[in-house]
Amino acid sequence: MSKPGRKYKYEELGSPLGASRGVEEAGVKGAHAARAPAAAAPLARRARAGEAAWGPPPLDAHRTHARPAAERLPGRTAAGPPAPARAGPPSCASRAAAAAPMPRAAPRWPLLLLLLLLLPPPLAHGAPARPGGRRPASALVVPKRLQSIAGEVALHLSAFGRDLELRLEPDDSFLAPEFKIARLGGSGGAAGSERELRGCIFSGTVNRDPASLAAVSLCRGLSGTFLLEGQEFTIKPQGAGRSLHQPHLLQRWGHVHPATAAQSLSRASEREAQKGEGERQERRADTAEEEEKEKQEDDEEGQEEEAESSSEPPPTLEAKSRTKRFVSEDRFVEMLLVADASMVAFYGEDLESHILMLMSMAARIYKHPSIGNSVNLVMIKLVIMGDEKLGPEVSDNSGLILRDFCAWQRDVNQPRDRHPEHFDTAVLLTRENLCGQEGRCDTLGVANVGTICEPSKSCAVIQDQGLQAAYTLAHELGHVLGMPHDDSKLCTRLFGPLDKHHMMAPLYVQLNKTRPWSPCSASFLREFLDRGYGDCLLDAPSWAMALPTDLPGRRALYDLDQQCKQIFGLGFRHCPNSSDQNTCTQLWCRIDGPDPLCHTRNASLPWADGTPCGPGHLCWEGSCLPEEEVEKPEAVVDGGWAPWGPWGACSRTCGGGVQFSYRECTNPEPQNGGKYCLGQRAKYQSCHTEECPPDGKSFREQQCEKFNAYNYTDVEGNLLQWVPKYAGVSPRDRCKLFCLARGRSEFRMFEDKVIDGTLCGPDTLAICVRGQCVKAGCDHVLDSPKKLDKCGVCGGKGDSCRKVSGSFSPSSYGYNDIVTFPAGSTNIDVKQRSPPGVQNDGNYLALKTTDGEYLLNGNNAIFPTEQYILLNGTVLRYSGAFTSLERLQSFQSLPQPLTLQLLKVHGDPLKVKYTFFVPDDVYSSKQSSKERTTTNVIQALLSTQWVLGAWSECSHSCGAGWQRRAVQCRDPSGQTSAACDEALKPEDTKLCRSLPCFS
Repeated sequence: MSKPGRKYKYEELGSPLGASRGVEEAGVKGAHAARAPAAAAPLARRARAGEAAWGPPPLDAHRTHARPAAERLPGRTAAGPPAPARAGPPSCASRAAAAAPMPRAAPRWPLLLLLLLLLPPPLAHGAPARPGGRRPASALVVPKRLQSIAGEVALHLSAFGRDLELRLEPDDSFLAPEFKIARLGGSGGAAGSERELRGCIFSGTVNRDPASLAAVSLCRGLSGTFLLEGQEFTIKPQGAGRSLHQPHLLQRWGHVHPATAAQSLSRASEREAQKGEGERQERRADTAEEEEKEKQEDDEEGQEEEAESSSEPPPTLEAKSRTKRFVSEDRFVEMLLVADASMVAFYGEDLESHILMLMSMAARIYKHPSIGNSVNLVMIKLVIMGDEKLGPEVSDNSGLILRDFCAWQRDVNQPRDRHPEHFDTAVLLTRENLCGQEGRCDTLGVANVGTICEPSKSCAVIQDQGLQAAYTLAHELGHVLGMPHDDSKLCTRLFGPLDKHHMMAPLYVQLNKTRPWSPCSASFLREFLDRGYGDCLLDAPSWAMALPTDLPGRRALYDLDQQCKQIFGLGFRHCPNSSDQNTCTQLWCRIDGPDPLCHTRNASLPWADGTPCGPGHLCWEGSCLPEEEVEKPEAVVDGGWAPWGPWGACSRTCGGGVQFSYRECTNPEPQNGGKYCLGQRAKYQSCHTEECPPDGKSFREQQCEKFNAYNYTDVEGNLLQWVPKYAGVSPRDRCKLFCLARGRSEFRMFEDKVIDGTLCGPDTLAICVRGQCVKAGCDHVLDSPKKLDKCGVCGGKGDSCRKVSGSFSPSSYGYNDIVTFPAGSTNIDVKQRSPPGVQNDGNYLALKTTDGEYLLNGNNAIFPTEQYILLNGTVLRYSGAFTSLERLQSFQSLPQPLTLQLLKVHGDPLKVKYTFFVPDDVYSSKQSSKERTTTNVIQALLSTQWVLGAWSECSHSCGAGWQRRAVQCRDPSGQTSAACDEALKPEDTKLCRSLPCFS
């Protein structure tokens, strides 16, 4: 390119971290008359807990920090997601009509007209219907208005040696009843915006030919498409004007079949997924009756309210209702985009087109097969804040603005997922600085992590910097979908060091367009969806705003001067390059002023794709190429499954492991926006199902014990020993490794997933498979129907044991023996119900071993909340003392005898009721005694021995006193005996000291 004669100095900005703002004007001399947008920030974990921020590298990183202004992935087909009809009965006739799929051969006029309105360039740009990829014939025309009847518009065009007469009538059928571009404050409101849309679009015929088709917008000039005699024409205003009578660019694209052309024009709306029977599962019930039924089913399953989990559970079905696992399904991310007042002030009437272009670029990135899933970004609603006093409060504190925006979007969202205006996530776009910790304003975006289906947390805030904001949008949305940074410990542990040019790299570096998503991102997204955290994305929208398919650089909105303004700020414009080799590869910008200093960034700021770079040439991925090469249509290739791979290693050596086989969507791999494979992508089976040798520890206990070697200590320096944590863990988190410090309240989540084959909990036979609970039998085989009978025998008939039940009402204060459970007891269930309306009745269940060691509520120390008692590989669940129904349960065979007691502190308790099962070969008997000893004794004693009762209360309430207990000799049948050695008889009296007495 030729350069003007004026001399320019060139300065490359190596870092955005300036002295005062941490932005790109560090290299600009002189004061800026207008604000330059802040450049970027890494997620460097400076964000609030649970949030993710993104931006440029720090000064010492020596990395480029600006992605190409308009990177385009291979494949330039429409990025708009398909919008098939929802499964299931519609709630009303209007919804059914709106959601009904159209025949594939029929023109999609509503979405076509919507595209024509919102996108000034020709809609058919790059459509595959054009044969051979030939360049169109072009001509400049000035539309002339003709006389017409009332309600009709007639226009005359003269080009290509012929006259073209368009006869048009208003057509607002393209607007779904739900369609909203809402404006809050400023000029015009939501109603005005809708009126403008409904008055812009016209359809009709050309040259009175009934076989012709025309669909155009008459707002801001004439733009649209029409078909005549097998030829397709597109028209748009030439230059920045908005008049109907200004020059327009008319292009003729050769011969196409009208129906085929209409299909290509509405390609974004026509890409409906072809799913086999049963491949789609509706996420939620649409009626109150169905929702109540789901709630009852959840209650019956015994799901507990999450008390200590770090995040709220998403409104998804639990694992029990997910009939498909490890299945690739279409996902639709229904999005609300909000533009604040700073965006309105900067872009003006071009704001809507700019936001649609950002969405189009982000949607293309999510269609790349390297993501390993079928993810469709769908724009449901756009809200434009013309008045900064309306909507969420915008400040420069990134954490605060995210919190406020999340609360605001939750309040404006429709709670029912099937409502046409319900969105899954919301994104706020702003030109204001986003500042993080230590006052550094180098943050490009901030978002919550893994919260796509949590209505109060599914949100992100990004700073607009022109077309580069599309990559920030894709990055922050990746966090909301559960993807960590590529350099996180989670990624490096599984995949090792990763390339720094993927979408989820922590720093703002140029994107690898051939593989934008790292293996770590694809893996975490796949597991996130498989575990049900993205089930709210399974419902397809009834409609979607169509997204542009043209190259951004072809638009006046993104000429070189505009690119400079959007990136560096108002007052900047393009300046000549330092060499011809920099054409398309590096954008240099200068600010008006006496000092002609040009600025750029570290080899990371190419011109936007489609930017003219010479006669008949356009920029494409940093190179200046012939226009016909850039515009040549590329074939869309849908993906296909490769053969299944071999079975992998077993996850366990005994006790029931799991092994996997996988297949990949590489036969062929999707290309140019083609569909990702749908269906089963992984299958699994049981392995090594033989029982493990008994060692007194469960498999989950062994996994927690592994972390004892890390020498964790408390605040006093005492080493902590780790055991499994069951209480307070949400049902959806049962396959995470939560470990509790023994005897303390501290706990940690050491692993996001337990090892495959681990029991989901002590009260179930289901096992964890890739973080999901999967049905299994007592024989450790997946999907096996075998169950433990009441005697604890796998597949038994319940005929090898007998039931023991009874009740007990204490008459004395202190610890009262109730019953001793012999070793081998199963299905223990003890209940102590408080009087109506009372939760803490002053009476508490207690449990101790035969040597007097208390496992529960001993030594007058009460557990008020739910507890799980670990005993040689067996787990007992205790409801907690401060409940109206105090309950103790066991789920496996008891490994040793335990004595049940009731501690009476005050009040008159109701009866304690108990049931359990004992093997037939265990003797049992009952006896009455006035002593406060065991009143119902069922023991499996190996020989005659001394049996101890509980200590009585101290004989004095203060000062010194005495305590007594019953000490009896019992034979193996439980009867009293005189065969015990008197010399070994334990003491039955001891000194006790209670509180001091005060006069």
